[in-house]
Amino acid sequence: MKAKAWMAAIALIGAGAFYAPTPVMNAQDMGGDEAADAEAEPKEESYGSAQEVMNSLQEIAKGFENPRKPTQEEIDSFFTAAWKRTADYVENNPDATDHATIYGWAARRGDYGYGNADYVRLAKAYVKSNPDAKDVQSWEDNLLLARLGVEAESEQAQKDLADREESHKDDASKLLEDYGIRMQWYDKGDMGDKKAELIEKLDTMKVFTKSEDEWVQRRIHRTVFANNSAEIKDGEKFPDWADLRTVKDLDGEAISIADYKGKVVLLDFWAVWCGPCMREMPNVIKLHEEMQEKGFEVIGISLDQEEGKFGLEALEKTIAGKGNVAEMPWRQIYDGGGWGTGLAKYYGVRSIPKTVLIDQDGVVVAQGLRGEALDKKVKELLATEEEPVEK
Repeated sequence: MKAKAWMAAIALIGAGAFYAPTPVMNAQDMGGDEAADAEAEPKEESYGSAQEVMNSLQEIAKGFENPRKPTQEEIDSFFTAAWKRTADYVENNPDATDHATIYGWAARRGDYGYGNADYVRLAKAYVKSNPDAKDVQSWEDNLLLARLGVEAESEQAQKDLADREESHKDDASKLLEDYGIRMQWYDKGDMGDKKAELIEKLDTMKVFTKSEDEWVQRRIHRTVFANNSAEIKDGEKFPDWADLRTVKDLDGEAISIADYKGKVVLLDFWAVWCGPCMREMPNVIKLHEEMQEKGFEVIGISLDQEEGKFGLEALEKTIAGKGNVAEMPWRQIYDGGGWGTGLAKYYGVRSIPKTVLIDQDGVVVAQGLRGEALDKKVKELLATEEEPVEK
C-alpha cells in the first residue's frame, strides 16, 4: 500500500470516530492494549455484534507509537486485521441485521483494500446483498481494483477489466472510469511507465477528442491528477500543475501559476458546501478588492460536485455573487469531483478551506493562513519602501 502515513492516520482514527460523538477521537481515547498480531487474531465468534467488531478496531491503534501518524507497517497491520475481522463477521453472521455498521465504515476506505483477499470477501458480500444500492458501482470498482492485487484473483480481474474497457470503448465517460481503475493498479503495482503511457493516450484517443460532452475533459483532468501527486513545501517553489498537463479554468481558458509571475497569489481550495469556506470568503473578497491593484491575485480551486445541490449551477451562482457572499472576481478551477477533485488529490488536500500563499517568485510562503493572519502576510509581501507595513 502506498498511501501516505498521515492520510492513513485519518482513516484509522475514523474507525474510532465512527462511534465517537465528536468528529475525531483523541489518541488516548482509542482504547485497547497492543497492535494486532496475525497469529493472535481473536476468533470471529468472540464478536457478538458489528459494533463489537468496530470497537475492536480502535484497540489496534493503541499499540501504535503515534496513533495520529502511524508508520506504513502499522497501517498495513491495521487493515490486515480490520478486513479479516469485518469480513469474518459478515460471512459468519449472514442473518445479522447490523451489517450496515461495517459497510458504512468500509465504504470510505476501499482504497486500502488493494491486494487484500479479506477485503475482497467483504466487498463481494456487499455487492451480492446490495445490488440496487446507490453506491454499488463504487464498491464494484474498489472490488475490481482489490482483486487485481490478489494473486489468486489477478488474472481473472485483468480479464474483467479488459472486458469492461472493450464494452465501454465508445462511451468516453465510462471508459475513463475504467482507465482510472487501471491507473490505480499500475500505481500500486509499481508500473509507472505503463501509467504514464496511458495518461498520454487520453489526449489523443478519438473517443475522447470527438466527444461533445463537456464533462469528458473535466473527467480526464480529474483522472490524470488524481493518479499523480506533488508535495507543497513552505519555502520551496510551488509545483505548478502545468508541469503535468494543461489545466483550464471554469471559462475554458488555460491557467497556470507561471501566468502570475511577479504577483502574490493565494490558492484557495474551497466549496460552496463548506461552511468554514463560506464564512471566510468575505475576508478573501475584501482583501482581493483592496490589494489587487498592488499585485495580489486569487485562484479558486473548487471541490464542488458534478450535480445536485452543490453542483455546477450552485457554484456559478455563488461565484457571481448571487449566493451568500459578494462576487468572486477571480478565476476558478473546477472538475466536479468533490473530494475526488483532481488538484485536491494531486496536492494531498484532505480538508478545506485550504490556502496556499505564493510570493512573486513562485515560492510557497505559507499554508493555511486565514483572516487577519492572511491579511497581514499579503500586505507584508506587497509592501514597498515608500509604504512600509506597520508591525
